[in-house]
Amino acid sequence: MGHSAKFRIGTILMGAGLLNQQQLDKALEGQMHGNERVGDTLIRNGVLKAEDLTTPLLVQEYLGTIESAVKLAAGGRQLLGQLLVESGHISSEQLDQVIAEQQRSGGKLGEVFKRLGILSEQQLNGLLVFQHNQDATRDSPLRLGELLVSTGRIAREQLEDALLKQKQSDKNIGQVLLEAGYATPACIQHCISLQKMLTKTVLAAILALGMGAESQAGEMCTFSTQLQNSAMRAQYIAKVASETGNMVAYNTHSDGAVVSDAADDGSVSSFFFGKSGTVKNQGSSTLDSFSQDCLGCHDGLQASDRKVNYKNTPGQKSHWSQGASEHPIGMNYASYAAMDPQSYKPVSSFGSKMMFVNGRVGCTTCHDPLNSEKNHLAKSDYRSALCLTCHTK
Repeated sequence: MGHSAKFRIGTILMGAGLLNQQQLDKALEGQMHGNERVGDTLIRNGVLKAEDLTTPLLVQEYLGTIESAVKLAAGGRQLLGQLLVESGHISSEQLDQVIAEQQRSGGKLGEVFKRLGILSEQQLNGLLVFQHNQDATRDSPLRLGELLVSTGRIAREQLEDALLKQKQSDKNIGQVLLEAGYATPACIQHCISLQKMLTKTVLAAILALGMGAESQAGEMCTFSTQLQNSAMRAQYIAKVASETGNMVAYNTHSDGAVVSDAADDGSVSSFFFGKSGTVKNQGSSTLDSFSQDCLGCHDGLQASDRKVNYKNTPGQKSHWSQGASEHPIGMNYASYAAMDPQSYKPVSSFGSKMMFVNGRVGCTTCHDPLNSEKNHLAKSDYRSALCLTCHTK
């Protein structure tokens, strides 16, 4: 049921709220100059204590497959929609839309999520098993008592005594530990917060692992799947027509022009299930909304990771960022063509079906979410035809 993977400890630590991106970047930078592990670097720098790593490292061992990740279920049973919102996969508003669709069309909520392309079969099954395990009495490193022990708040003997006392009452383990004097309210609250944050990381891992087979087969993205629905497709085309500016020829996979009488009510943005606000890059504030939505989902958890390679320095010879594998975005194409006509074809020569938003290169310049084929290319790249639309060689 699961595709094997390995979640990096830095991702887990950030998900647990134990460090921020700047601290992680600094640790990774220091790691490049030696063989020290990231966790050891963070401890040496005083960012973390040794006990802070105990639970995240244990959690990491479970995040290789869906089958093992679901064993980390803890806390009270949550509804499927709540799990998706908690994971950050969808927003509360998007959940309301799906529930409205369920009420209109009928059927189970999970099937509606699948039909809309929000969840794959593997993702849905993984979440349902996780949900079931929340009710189970089985051990999990993320149970409140286990977290209190692993973080050094209470001793193992105290937890075992509290569990015996709990069997003789109808109280939860937190209440029993407080009454026995084994834990303070602050300790309980700290571990409840840690449990919620690590659970969010586990849910994100299940969703990422659940798209493993689809990714290997060509990565059918959620949004591209949703656009197979004719109503959503029409709204997306209307959105494109209203926001791309003058320099655009939209790819419809036919020789006909785009014709749509769909109203542009702005609701198309709700069909993007990424988190565009989380895109971290020097140029993210100037990226078009379509690219931000693509990158918000392609964060390495919900979909394959795509690094932002932002460039907008027309007239200057530049190379892709070190380690980057993505085409630069954010470039004002007309400016580049004017400053370097030997390398770029003029705007006037374009008969392309590629999309520029306000004249800038973005994700949708080369990739078309309406194209459900592998890589979602805006046009065929046979003999580099896609690249040679803009570049002279």
